[in-house]
Amino acid sequence: MSFSNWRQRLGRFRFTIVVVVLAGLCAWGGYEIGNARLKFLEQERERLENRITRLQSTIEDLEYQTNILKVERDVDRVAIENLQGELRSAQDHTSEVRRELSFYQRVMAPELDADGVKIDSLQITGDGGDVFRFRLILVQLDRAQQQLAQGSYSIILRGRRNGRGVEYNVLELAQLAEGTGSFAMNYFTRVNGSFKMPEGLSPETVQVNVRTRGGQRTSQQYNWNDLANAGAAMQGESN
Repeated sequence: MSFSNWRQRLGRFRFTIVVVVLAGLCAWGGYEIGNARLKFLEQERERLENRITRLQSTIEDLEYQTNILKVERDVDRVAIENLQGELRSAQDHTSEVRRELSFYQRVMAPELDADGVKIDSLQITGDGGDVFRFRLILVQLDRAQQQLAQGSYSIILRGRRNGRGVEYNVLELAQLAEGTGSFAMNYFTRVNGSFKMPEGLSPETVQVNVRTRGGQRTSQQYNWNDLANAGAAMQGESN
């Protein structure tokens, strides 16, 4: 049925009323739809704003924790530097005490000498692997006679290997030239060499034995860790 037929059938007044009613319904429907859409958009905006607020709060918390970690890291770094400084000072003090002790031993304990021959020092330094360098110094204390001090010496490395106590002659490990192990000196003698640590050995002590031509003996025992630590400190100072 066409628009004109509806108009003729209903009459002009009724048709007008129907048109107005339909237009009102359409307007009301459009208003409700728009209102519903507006509410949805407002709810979505509120949800997004809440999410942004939560994210900002999370970012602030993370920044706060990051700052705390930075402060803790700086504090730890300063503490480590202080400890390293104290350790170096302690090592220097230990070395000084050893030197003083050695001096007083020479003065107060002549029984540690053998016919005027004294074990002055033994130094051992490593290269970070299993190869170690050593330096032994023997001194002649009684120089008034102007005669050679003669005798022999040995350096014995003791430790544990496979749960058993073992010992090695460092001079043999170093494979030094023939005749090494004897001395003839006016003032002092110095022996240098390097050796490879026997595989599986846990070193504990090093003992230096000296025997003069007259048969007098003296010996000095060193703790391996003390020798290694002192050697590492001296190597660090030289670097």
